[in-house]
Amino acid sequence: MSVEKINIAAELLDRALDLYFRGDSYFSSLHLAGAAEEILGNYVTRLGGEPSFENTRSVAVAIADRSNDGAETITRRKMADTMNLPKNRTKHMNASGDDCVSFDPKEAAKDLLDRAVSDYYQLMSYVSLEETALVKRFNQEIMQRGDQTS
Repeated sequence: MSVEKINIAAELLDRALDLYFRGDSYFSSLHLAGAAEEILGNYVTRLGGEPSFENTRSVAVAIADRSNDGAETITRRKMADTMNLPKNRTKHMNASGDDCVSFDPKEAAKDLLDRAVSDYYQLMSYVSLEETALVKRFNQEIMQRGDQTS
Protein backbone atom coordinates (compact mmCIF):
# COMPACT_ATOMS: atom_id res chain seq x y z
CA MET A 1 0.00 0.00 0.00
CA SER A 2 1.32 3.41 -0.97
CA VAL A 3 0.09 6.58 0.76
CA GLU A 4 1.14 10.08 -0.22
CA LYS A 5 2.73 12.00 2.62
CA ILE A 6 0.51 15.00 1.94
CA ASN A 7 -2.42 12.80 2.95
CA ILE A 8 -0.56 11.65 6.05
CA ALA A 9 0.10 15.27 6.98
CA ALA A 10 -3.56 16.15 6.46
CA GLU A 11 -4.63 13.29 8.74
CA LEU A 12 -2.07 14.25 11.40
CA LEU A 13 -3.22 17.87 11.27
CA ASP A 14 -6.88 16.93 11.52
CA ARG A 15 -6.24 14.72 14.57
CA ALA A 16 -4.05 17.40 16.17
CA LEU A 17 -6.83 19.95 15.73
CA ASP A 18 -9.41 17.54 17.11
CA LEU A 19 -7.33 16.93 20.25
CA TYR A 20 -6.63 20.63 20.63
CA PHE A 21 -10.32 21.54 20.49
CA ARG A 22 -11.25 18.73 22.89
CA GLY A 23 -8.93 20.43 25.37
CA ASP A 24 -7.69 17.31 27.12
CA SER A 25 -4.64 16.22 25.11
CA TYR A 26 -2.46 19.23 24.33
CA PHE A 27 0.81 17.26 24.36
CA SER A 28 -0.59 14.79 21.82
CA SER A 29 -1.92 17.68 19.74
CA LEU A 30 1.48 19.35 19.85
CA HIS A 31 3.26 16.18 18.75
CA LEU A 32 0.90 15.48 15.85
CA ALA A 33 0.89 19.13 14.76
CA GLY A 34 4.70 19.13 14.72
CA ALA A 35 4.79 16.08 12.47
CA ALA A 36 2.19 17.59 10.15
CA GLU A 37 4.02 20.92 10.06
CA GLU A 38 7.30 19.29 9.02
CA ILE A 39 5.69 17.45 6.11
CA LEU A 40 3.54 20.40 4.99
CA GLY A 41 6.48 22.78 5.22
CA ASN A 42 8.56 20.52 2.98
CA TYR A 43 5.78 20.50 0.39
CA VAL A 44 5.58 24.30 0.53
CA THR A 45 9.35 24.49 -0.05
CA ARG A 46 9.17 22.03 -2.97
CA LEU A 47 6.56 24.25 -4.60
CA GLY A 48 8.77 27.32 -4.25
CA GLY A 49 6.99 28.89 -1.29
CA GLU A 50 8.18 29.89 2.14
CA PRO A 51 6.99 27.62 4.94
CA SER A 52 5.45 29.31 7.95
CA PHE A 53 8.32 28.07 10.13
CA GLU A 54 10.90 29.83 7.94
CA ASN A 55 8.87 33.02 7.78
CA THR A 56 8.36 33.10 11.55
CA ARG A 57 12.02 32.37 12.20
CA SER A 58 13.21 35.11 9.81
CA VAL A 59 10.92 37.69 11.40
CA ALA A 60 11.91 36.66 14.93
CA VAL A 61 15.64 36.84 14.15
CA ALA A 62 15.20 40.27 12.53
CA ILE A 63 13.30 41.57 15.57
CA ALA A 64 15.88 40.11 17.94
CA ASP A 65 18.72 41.70 15.94
CA ARG A 66 17.06 45.12 16.02
CA SER A 67 16.44 45.01 19.75
CA ASN A 68 19.78 43.40 20.54
CA ASP A 69 21.42 46.36 22.39
CA GLY A 70 24.84 44.72 22.25
CA ALA A 71 23.72 41.34 23.54
CA GLU A 72 24.64 38.07 21.89
CA THR A 73 23.37 37.75 18.31
CA ILE A 74 20.50 35.32 17.83
CA THR A 75 21.39 32.93 15.02
CA ARG A 76 18.84 31.27 12.78
CA ARG A 77 19.84 27.93 14.38
CA LYS A 78 19.27 29.23 17.92
CA MET A 79 15.90 30.63 16.93
CA ALA A 80 14.92 27.31 15.32
CA ASP A 81 15.94 25.50 18.51
CA THR A 82 13.83 27.91 20.57
CA MET A 83 10.83 27.54 18.26
CA ASN A 84 11.12 23.74 18.30
CA LEU A 85 11.81 23.40 22.03
CA PRO A 86 8.29 22.36 23.11
CA LYS A 87 7.98 19.87 20.25
CA ASN A 88 11.40 18.36 20.90
CA ARG A 89 11.08 18.35 24.70
CA THR A 90 7.80 16.48 24.32
CA LYS A 91 9.08 13.71 22.08
CA HIS A 92 12.68 13.23 23.29
CA MET A 93 14.16 12.40 26.67
CA ASN A 94 17.79 12.66 27.70
CA ALA A 95 19.44 10.10 29.96
CA SER A 96 19.14 12.07 33.21
CA GLY A 97 17.75 15.33 34.54
CA ASP A 98 15.13 15.49 31.80
CA ASP A 99 12.05 14.31 33.65
CA CYS A 100 9.83 17.40 33.28
CA VAL A 101 8.88 20.07 30.79
CA SER A 102 8.21 23.71 31.64
CA PHE A 103 5.96 25.31 29.05
CA ASP A 104 2.26 25.80 28.42
CA PRO A 105 1.24 22.83 26.23
CA LYS A 106 -1.92 24.57 24.99
CA GLU A 107 0.04 27.60 23.76
CA ALA A 108 2.78 25.42 22.27
CA ALA A 109 0.19 23.31 20.44
CA LYS A 110 -1.55 26.47 19.20
CA ASP A 111 1.74 27.84 17.84
CA LEU A 112 2.52 24.63 15.97
CA LEU A 113 -1.03 24.33 14.71
CA ASP A 114 -0.92 27.91 13.49
CA ARG A 115 2.18 27.19 11.42
CA ALA A 116 0.81 23.88 10.11
CA VAL A 117 -2.56 25.40 9.18
CA SER A 118 -0.80 28.30 7.42
CA ASP A 119 1.21 25.83 5.34
CA TYR A 120 -1.94 23.81 4.69
CA TYR A 121 -3.70 26.87 3.30
CA GLN A 122 -0.68 27.69 1.10
CA LEU A 123 -0.79 24.18 -0.32
CA MET A 124 -4.52 24.23 -1.06
CA SER A 125 -3.75 26.28 -4.19
CA TYR A 126 -1.42 23.59 -5.55
CA VAL A 127 -2.50 20.27 -4.08
CA SER A 128 -5.90 18.65 -3.73
CA LEU A 129 -6.63 19.48 -0.10
CA GLU A 130 -10.01 20.40 1.28
CA GLU A 131 -10.67 22.99 3.94
CA THR A 132 -11.86 20.66 6.67
CA ALA A 133 -14.24 21.86 9.37
CA LEU A 134 -11.44 21.77 11.95
CA VAL A 135 -8.97 23.69 9.77
CA LYS A 136 -11.64 26.29 9.10
CA ARG A 137 -12.58 26.54 12.79
CA PHE A 138 -8.95 27.00 13.85
CA ASN A 139 -8.35 29.65 11.21
CA GLN A 140 -11.50 31.53 12.23
CA GLU A 141 -10.49 31.47 15.90
CA ILE A 142 -6.98 32.73 15.11
CA MET A 143 -8.43 35.51 12.97
CA GLN A 144 -10.87 36.49 15.73
CA ARG A 145 -8.04 36.65 18.27
CA GLY A 146 -6.08 38.84 15.88
CA ASP A 147 -9.04 41.18 15.53
CA GLN A 148 -9.29 41.46 19.31
CA THR A 149 -5.65 42.49 19.70
CA SER A 150 -5.75 45.28 17.11
